[in-house]
Amino acid sequence: MNGELKNFLQYGYTPFQVCDLGEKFLTAHGFEKTALHTLPELKKGGKYFLTDSGTLVAFTVNKPDGFAIAAAHTDSPALKIKGGKVGGANPARLNCEVYGGAIDYTFFDRPLKICGRVYFDDGGKITAENVVSPFCVTIPSLAIHLQRDVNGCFAPSVQNDLSPILGDAETFLSAFGDRKIIDFDLYACPATEPYESGANGEYICSPRIDNLTSVYSALAALTSAKSAGIGVAVCFNSEETGSRTRTAAASAFLPTVLEKIFYAAGGENYAACIENSFMLSADNAHALHPAHPEKSDPINRVELGGGIVIKRHSNYATDALTAAVAKKIFAKANLPVQEFYSHSDQPCGGTIGLISAANTLIRTCDIGIGQLAMHSASETCRASDVETMTKGLTAALSMAVKFSDGGAQVL
Repeated sequence: MNGELKNFLQYGYTPFQVCDLGEKFLTAHGFEKTALHTLPELKKGGKYFLTDSGTLVAFTVNKPDGFAIAAAHTDSPALKIKGGKVGGANPARLNCEVYGGAIDYTFFDRPLKICGRVYFDDGGKITAENVVSPFCVTIPSLAIHLQRDVNGCFAPSVQNDLSPILGDAETFLSAFGDRKIIDFDLYACPATEPYESGANGEYICSPRIDNLTSVYSALAALTSAKSAGIGVAVCFNSEETGSRTRTAAASAFLPTVLEKIFYAAGGENYAACIENSFMLSADNAHALHPAHPEKSDPINRVELGGGIVIKRHSNYATDALTAAVAKKIFAKANLPVQEFYSHSDQPCGGTIGLISAANTLIRTCDIGIGQLAMHSASETCRASDVETMTKGLTAALSMAVKFSDGGAQVL
């Protein structure tokens, strides 16, 4: 795995840290930071980005006649800390609730960092700072001698069991200095270092593979692509909790950003631009689990290392036309493609694609890479698939798609 990807996986604890990492990554590639309310006149060849509340948007400008968009999300399941008070005294424990649909038992017996965003009172002004604790905390399992049936029926209580031990401290907030803290969004997040596994190091195991592999691929693709129109990488916060916050996929954030970008780039007919725009929503897919093949569709099975996955279900934005466009793009780039269909007896999750398509009116295809242990504190994917996804998004952000008469042409 390359160092930049490892950096995102290891240190992208929360969406706030992901935006920090994204800002450094984009700045190193010549992108200029801006803000939605102060968007400058955008020049041909310009490269820009903005962040807001854990959501990041980066874009490059050529002709304002169509958007090519790669979308992902910055958040992953974690333990959200409830208030500044700790529980118990010997030892003190953090009071937590689960953020997102985590596999709860995987948070036991591993290092966790306290991280997120803290709001300070600085001389009467509220200021924000993204923070990571200098120490780790952990949630010890109850010994098997004290719960003999643990391997048969353990179902942890979030309130009682998922409370990391803080240790000899009255509050964890002292880790962030002596300044007056007003409030915070802080989480206990897996701090396991990403590692390679497999006989040839072919797999990546890490927290937050869902969905920081897609965030990395989208940003890396945008820095390499030669945009025909306006290339965009948008990485939303709050996907794991329904996408309904102020800057999430279900909000007015992306439509507002796109319209402002369009006119700042000198565009005149916004409706025509949207008609000739295309979005790839990149969020990972369930690969065939070797111990449980019965959980996958019996015919259409996603393999680790099988390339980009086109995701098919009524919960996704993909339809025959957008799938055809995606296949055409990836074929032009000589990249392998496979398709995910959920087992018909299993419920299927959703992601930002369907929401963003409805909000923006942009034709969208949901894609991803295959992975195992989704929403675990440590997930698994194939390293080659991340490389393929990056190449696929680079190709998509470099091409123009023209829609007409119910069909399309990829240029």
